[in-house]
Amino acid sequence: MTLFSAKDIFEFAVKIEVNGEYFYRETAKKLPDPKVKELFTFLADEEVKHKKTFEKLATRMGSISLPELSNADYKAYLEAYTENLIFSDANIKSKIAGIDDENVALMFAIDKELDTVHYYKEVKSLIPESEHGLVDKIIDEERSHVVKLAEMKRKLA
Repeated sequence: MTLFSAKDIFEFAVKIEVNGEYFYRETAKKLPDPKVKELFTFLADEEVKHKKTFEKLATRMGSISLPELSNADYKAYLEAYTENLIFSDANIKSKIAGIDDENVALMFAIDKELDTVHYYKEVKSLIPESEHGLVDKIIDEERSHVVKLAEMKRKLA
């Protein structure tokens, strides 16, 4: 049996939001279109709000132990997912450097927002039900980011 702590789950979430903010701010500096810059700046600010929410949850729930996972593969899956998919330190700077137009930036952002939604949905089942409302709110906001990014992509097409 493998034990995840609530603090682990929310520290991953904080890192996701920190890296998301970095991506949006740095990419906004590179892009010429003022509407895309404005959208990316807005999304960076949203990531800061999410980070603060997850920091509060990490503090509040840090001592709460989560249910044991009967399948060690599931823990390995979550760890691999967070390490390799969602705005990881290892690839964020090279991804930003490789972005040379708005369409590429928007597609990358859409993919990462979808990955983030998936992660939050996965870990929601591991946290106490009393905290589901906050996580659901952030999931809804991340989904709205996908919609905003997709709308901007359509406008530029």
